[in-house]
Amino acid sequence: MINWFQLAMMAAATPFALFWIILYFKYQGAFHAYTDSLSPEEYKMPELFFIGMGFMHLTRYDLHSRKGRARIKEISEIKGKKYAEYYYYVIKGAGFTYILTIIPFVFILGALSNEPMMLLIGVCLAVLMVQYLEKDINEKLEHRREELMLDLPQILSKMALLINSGMVMREAWVKVAYTGERALYQEMQITSQEMANGVPDLEALRNFADRCSLKDIRKVTSTIIQNMQKGNKELSYFLEEISREMWEEKKNLVRQKGEAAGTKLMIPTGMIFIGILIMVVVPIFANGF
Repeated sequence: MINWFQLAMMAAATPFALFWIILYFKYQGAFHAYTDSLSPEEYKMPELFFIGMGFMHLTRYDLHSRKGRARIKEISEIKGKKYAEYYYYVIKGAGFTYILTIIPFVFILGALSNEPMMLLIGVCLAVLMVQYLEKDINEKLEHRREELMLDLPQILSKMALLINSGMVMREAWVKVAYTGERALYQEMQITSQEMANGVPDLEALRNFADRCSLKDIRKVTSTIIQNMQKGNKELSYFLEEISREMWEEKKNLVRQKGEAAGTKLMIPTGMIFIGILIMVVVPIFANGF
């Protein structure tokens, strides 16, 4: 008797498997420059990413769509503007690789096992693998932005204090930049190096705002630029005012993180409670009270 489910699974698997094989032999070795430096700890199966990259090359995938440009800009905050497009290309290539590899494998496995549930498991696996790539970037981006916001009030206070003591803005900026090694201090150090290498101060500050890409940092940078153009008379006053606002925002951010952490803890706590409840209740019913 013909098993139509198995026949349908093999029929569906064949073109996908053939397409994968074509991509494998056509593009094997074509993208070593992109994949050789990737860490297996950060990316799963990087040695197969040429499959997805080959698919993108074959279909002329547009990296610079509206959504793509927005994502590249976000990645530049973590990886730097110079390498942002490269990492976006790698992420998209990885995503297509996972999908193109898992789909034929799932169809073949479903046919061999004669189990329709394998299709659902395969789809979930493919989605999870792609989401893993996006989630990793999103978590790093969120962590960086939180770190920038947490350090901003203290940096503004330091700068206001130095400017009040008679130091000019550029000197205060450089001095504060090398008092820490977290993300915002490193961005200030890059700006200091640009200034030292002949980049005009205003342009270097605008580059700083572009790299950090947060509304509050853009606001601070804009205030500094405006006051530099008019003179530094009121700069320390504005920095102190903004610093007070940022301290309040920092308190709210810390409070929100504490509430979020408490909410996350409720899930494992609830699961432990249910497990203990089952361990207690099941023997009671088993023994008939």
